Amino acid sequence: MLKGKNILIGITGGIAAYKACTLIRLFKKAGANVRVVLTPNALNFVTKLTLQSLSQNEVYIEQFEIDEYKPEHIALTEADIFVIAPASANTISKMANGICDNLLLSTACAFQKPKLIAPAMNTGMWNNPLVQENLAKLKNIGYNIIEPADGFLACGTNGVGRMREPEEIFDETVKILSTNLKLKNKKILITAGGTKEKIDPVRFITNSSSGKMGLALASAAKDMGAEVTLVSTFKVDGFNNIVTETAQEMEKAVKEKMGEQDCVIMAAAVSDYRVKNYSEQKIKKGDSEGLTLELVKNPDILQEISMQNPQLLVVGFCAESENLIENAKKKIQKKGCDYIIANDISRKDIGFNSNENEVYIVDKNLDITKIEKDTKQNIARKILEAIFE
Repeated sequence: MLKGKNILIGITGGIAAYKACTLIRLFKKAGANVRVVLTPNALNFVTKLTLQSLSQNEVYIEQFEIDEYKPEHIALTEADIFVIAPASANTISKMANGICDNLLLSTACAFQKPKLIAPAMNTGMWNNPLVQENLAKLKNIGYNIIEPADGFLACGTNGVGRMREPEEIFDETVKILSTNLKLKNKKILITAGGTKEKIDPVRFITNSSSGKMGLALASAAKDMGAEVTLVSTFKVDGFNNIVTETAQEMEKAVKEKMGEQDCVIMAAAVSDYRVKNYSEQKIKKGDSEGLTLELVKNPDILQEISMQNPQLLVVGFCAESENLIENAKKKIQKKGCDYIIANDISRKDIGFNSNENEVYIVDKNLDITKIEKDTKQNIARKILEAIFE
C-alpha cells in the first residue's frame, strides 16, 4: 500500500519522540521513502544520526540550511503526507496560529497535502481549553488528528496524553492515503454558496449559505484524487473555479460542464425565486410606506440535470427546519437524483455559517445513513466515501 509513497515525518520535543524511530521503520518496511524534519528541541530526545540511519535520508532541522536550489520548507512539501509524531502542545498551538519560527512549522504551513498529527503531552496540557481550541482550529482546516490514549505518562501520572502507538499511527496513515486514491480519475462538479437575485444595481435577494460545505466537499474530493470543477458564488484559488452570481448563471455553468463529469454535487443554496422586473436604476424610497416585488420561479437545476442525465451520478442537498427526513424523502422522489444530503438548519450548532455539520444521506431506495456531528471537512470526506462506495 505504501510502496513508492513519500512520507515526511515531523518530530517535536517530547519524551514520545523515541517512538518515531519505530514509526520510521514501519514505513520503510512497507516500501515508503521517508524523510524526517525535527524541531531543535526534539534533539533532546532522539539523535540526528539515529534518524538518518533509520530513514536512510538526510534529516532536516535548521530553517535556512539549504543544500538544494529550493528552500527546504518548500522542497519538503513534495511528500504525499506529513505525519507529525509526537506533536507537542507548543507546536500544535503555533501551527494553529500560523507561526513559522522553525523549519517544521514553516513546512507545515506550506504543506498542501494530507497532514496527520499525533499529540503527546501531560493531561493538564491536553485538557487546557486553549490547546483544545487550537486542535479544533486545525481540524476545521483539514488536519487529521489521532488523539492520545489514556495511560501512564512520563510525568508519573495516569491520564489522557499518551501518544498513540506507532502501529496505530501507521494504520491511520495507510487509511488516509488509501482514501486519497478512491476518486482518482473521477471528474466531479460541485456547486457552493448562496445565489443572489438582483432587485436593482445595489440590492438583491439571497440566503444564509456560507458555501463552507460545498468548499469542504471540493477540497475533500481533490484530496481524494478527483479532478474538481467548482461552480461557486465566490472566488476560490486552487480549483478549476467558475464564479457565478444568480441561479440562471449557475444553471448555465453547470449545464455547460456536466457532460464532462462523472458526478455532480449540488451543494449550493440556489434561490427558488428571482425578481421578475429588474430595475436598471436604483429604486428610490420616496414617500411610499412599502414596496411590492413580483417574484418568478428560478429553474430547478437539480431536477433538470437529474432527469436529463440518467447516466450521471447526481447528489443534491436538502436544508430543512422541520420534518427533516420526511421532506428529504419527498425531495429525492421529486428531483430524481441519486442521493439527497439532508441537514437540519433549525440547529444553531451546525449548518449555515458553522464549521460543523450533521447530515443524513438518503438514497433512491429511501435508505438512510446518518453521519454524526463533525467538522465539515470530515463530513465531506464521509459523504464522498459513502456515495462512491
